[in-house]
Parts: sequence; C-alpha cells; structure tokens
Amino acid sequence: MNRRTSRRGTERVMLATSIALAIWWVVVLAPDAEAYIDPSAGGMLVQLLLAGTAGVAVLVRLFWVRIKRLFGASDSAEPGAPSSGTDRHDGV
Repeated sequence: MNRRTSRRGTERVMLATSIALAIWWVVVLAPDAEAYIDPSAGGMLVQLLLAGTAGVAVLVRLFWVRIKRLFGASDSAEPGAPSSGTDRHDGV
C-alpha cells in the first residue's frame, strides 16, 4: 500500500467518524435542548449560515475542475486552441 492510498483511507475514516459524531450529536443531544434564542444569538446563527454558505462557495470554486471531472464533463479548453494572451512571446 503506497502513501497516497494510505492517506485517502485515513481521510475517509476521519470523514466517516465526523459524520457519525455529528449525527449522534443531533439525534441524541438536540431533542433535550430547551433554550431561548435571543435576538443576538439569532444574529449569530444568521452569520454562521452566511459564513458556511460562503465557505462552501469557496470550496466549490477551488475544486471546480475535480467536480466537473467527477460528473464526466471535460475541460472547455482544447489542447490545440490558443490560450489567453499572457502566454504569447511576441518579443514585447
């Protein structure tokens, strides 16, 4: 087993453990909560949701090529097509 396969296996175990703990937290501990949410706590919850949404958007942007490849989409740039003007060597 090489290092990359070992690392992926460790990441999968950590992800599965995190998901299991989150589900346990929601199922076991959340039903017993009887709490008052004041306006400032509600504002913090809204900020948390907005920050989470922004974080997911950043992750999608960072891994967009991998996500497209996962669903079978190919890159739009063809190998023989000229790229943007930054790679040209015009002598300028």
